[in-house]
Amino acid sequence: MATGREETRDEDLMAQIATGDEESFRQLIERHQDRVYGTVAKMLGGAGPDVEELAQEIFLRVWRAAPKYQVRAKFTTWLMTITRNLVFTFFESPKSRRPDSRGQITEGEEDFEREPEVRSDRTAADELAGKELAEAVEKACAELAPTQRMVVHLRQYEGMEFEEIAQVMGMSLTAVKALMFRARENLREKLSGYFRTSN
Repeated sequence: MATGREETRDEDLMAQIATGDEESFRQLIERHQDRVYGTVAKMLGGAGPDVEELAQEIFLRVWRAAPKYQVRAKFTTWLMTITRNLVFTFFESPKSRRPDSRGQITEGEEDFEREPEVRSDRTAADELAGKELAEAVEKACAELAPTQRMVVHLRQYEGMEFEEIAQVMGMSLTAVKALMFRARENLREKLSGYFRTSN
């Protein structure tokens, strides 16, 4: 008999959610909210009302889809497919182009405001270089095309294999690997200036 939430499989929770079991739905959200919120935040460029709203909509879709849910792949693959669909739909909407959208801030204004203060601290050079590099990588990722950004996120942050990423993206394995190759080339180009000035 299961003694904890972690022992209940996602697929079993979905079967219970299909009957209207709100406690199972709460467990599923608790188990996967970091993954969903993290992915949405990475794609949109940080926390904010759009991220909250989109993440809630993703879980609402899960609730509505539960009665028709069938196990054809890992639950997380199915969940990230829903996430990918809604994120890309958001990018196509006028809302994503609002001046106050967090997605717009990823173009760099906020990061540049903090840089002079960070660079004035020369007492911990190694820590500073690491932080600057992390910020540079974050900014470069945010400037990738959405499909490239999603592939990089799923591979680097979610640890998915290319086969699973292909399922999430609805693409062939070859297409996903080509996307990743282009993303890495773009990141290398965007970060080349940083490495030249740092070395």
